[in-house]
Amino acid sequence: MKKLIIIMVNGFRKIKEFIVKVLANIVGFIDKLYELKVFIEIRKFFIKILSYIFILPAKWFYENVIDKTIGKIIRNKWNNASFANKRAITGYLFVSPWILGFLGLVLYPFGRIVYMSLNNVSLYQQNYTYEWVGLRNFERILFEDIDFVLEVQNFLARVVLYTPVIIALSIIIAMLLNQDIKGKGFFRMIFFLPIIILNGELLENMSNYGGMDINLSFFVIDVINTIIPELAVNLFIGLFEIIVEILWYCGVPILIFLAMLQKVDKSLYEAASIDGANSWSIFWKIVLPAIYPAVSVSIIFIVVFLANFDGNPINLLILQSKNDGSRRDGYASAMALIYGSLQIVVISLLFLLTRDRSNKKGRA
Repeated sequence: MKKLIIIMVNGFRKIKEFIVKVLANIVGFIDKLYELKVFIEIRKFFIKILSYIFILPAKWFYENVIDKTIGKIIRNKWNNASFANKRAITGYLFVSPWILGFLGLVLYPFGRIVYMSLNNVSLYQQNYTYEWVGLRNFERILFEDIDFVLEVQNFLARVVLYTPVIIALSIIIAMLLNQDIKGKGFFRMIFFLPIIILNGELLENMSNYGGMDINLSFFVIDVINTIIPELAVNLFIGLFEIIVEILWYCGVPILIFLAMLQKVDKSLYEAASIDGANSWSIFWKIVLPAIYPAVSVSIIFIVVFLANFDGNPINLLILQSKNDGSRRDGYASAMALIYGSLQIVVISLLFLLTRDRSNKKGRA
């Protein structure tokens, strides 16, 4: 029996070696054919045949059918159009990729969320089932389940309290970074660094080891206890954590205000100084009017940033509601719609309160 197995193994091995040699010879023969001029001419011949079969009919169809009918109509319309219409058409063509992306990537998902918010949605074996409930999900969120309403109140309080502080602090830091100091590029990078690491696994690991939470750093706590009385330690830690969190939100507004400050002509500062204006007057008369148009943009960014931050309790609540058997996707979709509408209202109000009205006054 063993001899028979050995003979079979040797036989299979010889067959394998024979097949490998045959394939190697075939590959070598094909390589030699590639080097022959005859084979090159054969390839060119087949390429010409393919071009006659596919390319030339397509070219003829385009020139004699599409170009002489549709193309002629388009050219006549374009030649007879006014300059304003040509500019409008060019603009629409330029933004058409965005329009298509909006229709496919924004409008359709938004419509699906609206439909899901009006249904009790169940997922079974990757198939959704819908049960029409109308506005029942919205009634539960606003009038029965109090957790979402409380988190919304906290969010509005954070926006009202944090936004002016972030704007003021960003303007101050931008003015300091606009000065001629050594290493200002490094300081700009430091203030913008939190924006880069604010999301993802890096932030999660930093939080686990004490990032943005001073209570997890025992060394810092020991140092604070030796300097500050024990009664004021908790107050100091709370204020410090709030300041650190606000500084993390200042990265983009700082860059926005810094870009606006760099556009101000330095001769204006010199002329104001010659006329006897102090630093306070220069700030109110020159600096603030120059950077004020960027305030509205910064406010929009801050509100969106605070609302969509991964650590925002409302986002976590929406995710938990999606996985909750008593709420599910329809409830979570209704919650997301309310939250998104609230963001739009807050941004609109703050934009109207802070928009630049100097142009309208000048026109009047």
